[in-house]
Order: sequence, then structure tokens, then C-alpha cells
Amino acid sequence: ATITYLEQKSGFRILWTEEGNSIVVWVVAKHKEVSRFMKLIDDSKSRSARQQLPEELAADLRNDYALPAAAERKEVLLDVYGNVPLKVYDIPCHSINEIAREDWTPALHLTEEERDVVESEDRTVLVLGRSGTGKTVCICNRMEYDRQSYGRDPSFSQLFVARSKRLCRYVSGVVGPSDLSSFCTFEEVLRELETSLPVAEGSGRTFLPSQKIDFQRFRHEFYRTDSPQERKVGALIAWTGSIEAFRCPDGILPKEDFVAVETLGKNRCRVPVELRDRLYDDVLRYEQYKEKGGLWDDCDRIRHLALRLNESKHSDPTAFEQVQKSRIYVDEIQDYTQLECLLFFLLGAGGLFLAGDPAQSVVEGTEFRFDEIRSVAYYVAGSERRGLVPQKPKTVNVNFRSHSGILGTAGAFLNLLFQYFPSSAKQLKKDFGLFLGSRPSVMHKVKPNQLATLLSDKLKGTVVLCHDESARHWQRVLGDYKLVYGIRESKGLEFKSVIILDFFRELPPSVQKPWRNLILGREGSGFETEHPLVGTHLKLLYTGITRSIERLFFVETTSSVAGDAIVRWLTTSSIKNERNSDPRRFGALATKSNVTDIEAMAMTLDEFLAEGINNAELAESAELDLKQAQNSLDRAIWCFEQAGSSELAGKARLHRTSVQFRLDLLAGGDNGDDPIPETQCAQIMASLAKEGLLSEALNAYYSIRGLVSPYTKNELERRFVSKVREVGTGSR
Repeated sequence: ATITYLEQKSGFRILWTEEGNSIVVWVVAKHKEVSRFMKLIDDSKSRSARQQLPEELAADLRNDYALPAAAERKEVLLDVYGNVPLKVYDIPCHSINEIAREDWTPALHLTEEERDVVESEDRTVLVLGRSGTGKTVCICNRMEYDRQSYGRDPSFSQLFVARSKRLCRYVSGVVGPSDLSSFCTFEEVLRELETSLPVAEGSGRTFLPSQKIDFQRFRHEFYRTDSPQERKVGALIAWTGSIEAFRCPDGILPKEDFVAVETLGKNRCRVPVELRDRLYDDVLRYEQYKEKGGLWDDCDRIRHLALRLNESKHSDPTAFEQVQKSRIYVDEIQDYTQLECLLFFLLGAGGLFLAGDPAQSVVEGTEFRFDEIRSVAYYVAGSERRGLVPQKPKTVNVNFRSHSGILGTAGAFLNLLFQYFPSSAKQLKKDFGLFLGSRPSVMHKVKPNQLATLLSDKLKGTVVLCHDESARHWQRVLGDYKLVYGIRESKGLEFKSVIILDFFRELPPSVQKPWRNLILGREGSGFETEHPLVGTHLKLLYTGITRSIERLFFVETTSSVAGDAIVRWLTTSSIKNERNSDPRRFGALATKSNVTDIEAMAMTLDEFLAEGINNAELAESAELDLKQAQNSLDRAIWCFEQAGSSELAGKARLHRTSVQFRLDLLAGGDNGDDPIPETQCAQIMASLAKEGLLSEALNAYYSIRGLVSPYTKNELERRFVSKVREVGTGSR
């Protein structure tokens, strides 16, 4: 590394290296820290040269078309703090003077394939890539590219949408603030539309949360496995819908169209032709079941909004134009149904930029296929706006998150998904990592108290991933360990070290043997139709594996049919599945570890702080219920305490107090004339406002609004709520 001295009195030094025709500035450090950082930089460059894929393996990947033929072997810089690629930003010489501006944000350095995506001239762009391949980076850079191209147009506007609040804030932070841009969760978009769109007389409808039917409720209350009618189609397949149904007046596809292969085809509809008659009768019974109970599902809510959008286009063009955006950018597009995608096309006047990974479609009822996006686009575009229809998807294949050891295991489970569930996800080119790395470790029949001891010492800071329904249970069993996440909850996050805990033992009894048969190649005919949940579990497992950056552990506490088969499959090379054979595969995918030999892996104070902030932000997500928000805040408090930040820990405790207050109100119901909740809420709101927790202050107010007198409600609206809203609008 080379040192450039700043003005002597500043006491700072610039450490940089020359890489080809560019200069890479690694760090601006105090004089006393120069020696330490120079050693870290030299070590990083040594690790980079040592750990890149060998040229022989790179040649094999090129021969298998997994690596572009034109790809040249070049050095990739590693972060000085870990075994991950260094994030590099591009600063042209003519832009150096702009660094002094407070709103200046450099552009992230792009690979050639990323640049092809970002600078595409298509009005609707679909980017597909596996986890960690830079899809979100492409969205960030495309938003900046569009700002530079259209920002001078006063009517230009941008909307970024994701299901995760944390992801929205991440993209907002990378792209930077602007009056042109909004960053919203999908739930926030729906609420905004419900508030802003005109309601035709007689067409108003409310969607109470208590009356909602999600997939779990559908499966347990309506589509029960103990039904007297024999079922050969899984509940997951029966749950999905289509754009064809939306076109029908009552939202239900006519029976003759559903049964006929010519209408939906074999690939669009996963229900075997001989079973469609029976399933259609179930659909009609389900609609009657909802109507009788005053129930609704997401399809009803989205369809209602889409119809209101179409109606307002003609009845109130001004209102319609106010909710439209020039460009819409959606991350994790595979987690949206066709009807939800329809909303994006209706709202995106100038085009859409969509990114996702079909293998991470873990929301029940969504089975992402590129043709389904195209069919929605054709419906919206009609004959006049065919430019909205996306062309061939663009793909990114270089994995910047995980090393080859983790990707090898992830790829093996993907092979199972593609071979046994060919219609459930689009098969992309194999993604490849830039670096070698150790294989995952398998710990079989580990006692929970032994694991808790490890997590308090040698494995301190390791994140535990499990089935979402079990997260709170495992947090208690592991000694109130805060870094326990459900896999769905962890989506979009990344962690240096990950334990996937009891994934196979906790699979439902009905799929234990199917999982074993899948691994041993005994699946039989009709496997995809009869066991669709296995496909969902494969996607869920892949999502969990790819959260890991450096180290991955599979932990099974007890024996199970599926777990025992998986342990053998991962840790030996004796089990050969002909449909999953790979002539280049040698040895086992993972090693079987002795728990006492695991090396210590601890998080730094900065990592605890970042993890605490992530959890505090996650607690504000509309996707979480109050219990889950409380769990996230418990994790945040613990992380802040580990980081030694009493100030942030205090904020998180205050936030948790407000959430607990809201939970108590829900549990206790109407308190009548009792003034205590009103007084307590006022104190909590004042404290939240003082700490800058404005969103939670509003939530506390909304929780008690129906219990206070009209005078108190009006005064709070005038003196407090209106001002909080103004501050929120201004900051956005």
C-alpha cells in the first residue's frame, strides 16, 4: 500500500494502491493507525491472490458454460476485515470536486453484466440471479442512472418497493435522498392506494385483519387433509390464482376454461387435467366459505384495488395520475402473485425494473414464472403499449456473497428442486463464487444445552436460522439467545456465520418419507403434484443456506427420517442419486463435525451494533405482528448491550415498552372510562417523540384513538399527530 499525506495538521493519511489504470483508496486513517491498516491491506491482497478459483476449475466452468467464455482471470479485492469482496465505488477524475457536497453519493462499481442490466433501454427490465449476485446493487444503480437521465423533468418520479422495511431503508441509503424518489414496503403501497383512490358509490369494502385468510388458515380451516373427499392435489397448488381469473367479471375462471388444456396449458396450471374438475368444485366451495363468514384473502384485496385503479383512470384521471409513478423498481419479484404484479404495471407509467430469484420464492401461493410476468404485461399493454412487455430476462451469475464451499451445497439442493419440481422455478445458469472456502459442517444429535453453551462462548455471534414458527421456542431453549431468526424473516439479510437448526427434524410428518425418497432417488411418478410442499421446503432451505457469507452449520438435535437421510447425503459420497449425479463432483458436500473442535467465531462490537440496528428497523416492518416485533426488539436490545451502546439500548427498550402497551390494549379490549391507558399512552408518545421514534409514536396513538374522548382525539390530532406527519413527510 502507498501512503499519501494530507495537510500535516490534520493528522490523517490516505492509504491507496494502484490497480491497473485505476487508483483504489482503501482507507483514510489517523497516523497512529497507518501501520495496522497497511498490514491489513497487504494481507487482503495476499488472500485474494491465494483464494481465487484455480485456473483449472475456471476452465471447467467455462467449458460447462457456467463462466462466460470471455471472462478473464483478474484480481478481485477482498475486504480487509473478512473473506468477502471489497465494495468498490467509481469516482471519475472530473467528479472529485463533487465529494465536498453533502448530498454526493458515488456510484458502485459494476461488472460488465451488471452494466448491461443497468443501462438497458427496455421499458420493462426483468433481472434474475441467485442470492448474492448483485441484483439489489443493479436496482440501486438503475435508480441513480434514471435520475441522471430524467431528473430534470419535473414530472419524473420513482418508487422502490420491497416487502422488507429493512431492505427499503438499505436501498434508500445507497441511492440517497431525493424529492423524486419514494421507498415503500408493499403493504405501505397498498395502504396509500386504499387511502388515495376514489371509492365508487356502493363499491366500498373494508378488509379487517381478523377476517383475513392466509395460506396456513386456508390449509387448516378449509383444505383439511382429513376431508372425506380424497385429495391428490396439495393445498399449496390449490391456493394459487391467475391473471385469467381477474379478467372474468366475478374473479373466477369459468369451469370450461379451467378444465381445458388449451386455455391454461400443462405448464401454467400444475393441476393434472384429470383432477381439475374436482378442484374447481373446491374453488366454488371456498368462495362460498369466505362469503358466508365475511372473510377475505390477499387476492380479494388486490383485485378490489386493481378494479378501483382501472375505474379511477376514467372517472377521476387526476387521482389516477397522482398515484402513478414514472418508474417502479421491485426487489424479490418472485414473492409476488400475478395480481400483485398487475398493480405494479398499472402504477408504472414509464416502465418497471424487476429483480428476483425464482429459487427463493418462499411466500405460499407464489410460483414465479417469467411467462406469467409477460402475460400480465400483455394484459395491461393491450395493442398500443407493447413496449411494456419484458423481453428475455437479463441474468447475473457472479456471487459476491458466499464462497465456493457454501455455493456447492446450495447448488446441490437447487439441483433437486429443478429435477423434481421443474415447473416451480426457472433454472438459471449456475452461479459461481469468486473464492474458495470451507465446506459446511454437520452436527448431528447435538443436545440443546450443549448448543446453548457453544453459542455463549465459541460460537458467540453466530446467527441461528430455523422454521419461522419455531423461532421463539428456540430462542428460549438456547438461553434467551437473541440471534434466532425464522428463515423467511431473515430473507434479504446476510451473516458471516449461520447455523440452520433442526430444519429436517421439524418438517411435517407427512413429508418426512417423501424427503428421504427424494434424496435416495425413490420419488416415483407424480411427486411434484402430490408433495408440492417439498418444493417449497427446498426453496426455503436454499434461502437459509445463502444467508451465510463465511461459515455454515447444519445442526439436527435428534434423529428423524428426513434428517438422517440428509446427514448421510451431505457427509458421504456413498449415496448416489442418478438424476443428481455430477461427474465433476468429488468427495462429500459437507463435513461431519465434533462440536468440541469448532473454532471460536465472535462478532465485533461494530457487527453487534449493525445487527441491533437491523433488528430495531425490522420491528417497524408492517410484515411483522406485535409479538414478532417484540422479539426483534429483544434481539436489538441484546445486540446494543453487547456493543456497549447504552443510548441505543435505551431507545430499543422504550420502543419495546410501546409495543407491549399496544399488546396489552389488544388483550384487554375496551377500558371504558378508565383514564390510565390514556395517561400512559400520552407519556409513552412524549418519550417516543423525544427520542425521534416518530413512527412508533403514531402507532401508539392509533392503538388508543378509539378509546379517548372526541375532544382529546381532536387535540392530539391538531397538536401532535399533524406535526409528526409533517416531520415524516419532510424527512422522506
